[in-house]
Amino acid sequence: MALRAGTVAAEPDIFEKLIGDNNLRPVVFLAMGVKAASPVCQITVLDQVGTGFLIAPNIMMTNNHVIRSLDEGVNASVRFNYELDPLGRLRQPEQFACRPDIAFYTSAPLDFTIIGIEGNPGEKYGFIPVDASHPIRVGDRVNILQHPMGQHKQIACTDNQVMAVGPQVVQYLTDTMPGSSGAPVFNDKWQIVALHHSGGWIPEPNSRSTHFRNEGIRITAILNDLVNAGLARRA
Repeated sequence: MALRAGTVAAEPDIFEKLIGDNNLRPVVFLAMGVKAASPVCQITVLDQVGTGFLIAPNIMMTNNHVIRSLDEGVNASVRFNYELDPLGRLRQPEQFACRPDIAFYTSAPLDFTIIGIEGNPGEKYGFIPVDASHPIRVGDRVNILQHPMGQHKQIACTDNQVMAVGPQVVQYLTDTMPGSSGAPVFNDKWQIVALHHSGGWIPEPNSRSTHFRNEGIRITAILNDLVNAGLARRA
């Protein structure tokens, strides 16, 4: 139904409806998503693959279970631009070696690793600002940019409701697959709120029940750990 500019139709005259939740987003949502996707990369560690993303021009974040140690870091490499173009053709990926001698910090309890990357790929691909000021609540929607099954970069942005939030984790229905570990989890403003790390039948924070969900480590918990380690300052 067409609507004259500057008018509001009465409810009985409206033939289009919101079905369930309001899934409308401003068109700029797409451009912001493309920008957020650029710093996301595929990680190869020996015969294993995962996902990571730049948080500075030459510093990457991923999971501890993707890169557990300095030795694994030395044997790791990343590929940027491993994705399809609008015609469905594979773009030209660009590969960089991981450099734990530049920077390295890992936490098994919070399942995250920060590691240096050779060169400054962030000058070309950008990086994702990480801070603790972005709230996340049950009922919010979260989008995940990832390399599932070691494939080209993909996005999960539907059926993506947040189901539980705890001090350290957030649980959601957003799809992931093996190889998605270490992917950034964004809210609908494309602000990072978590680091994806696992899925399946997992215990809900703040309760004893288990649910079939995916889960990420909250960025606030990661930043608190870095502050306590003397590697970041509290804003």
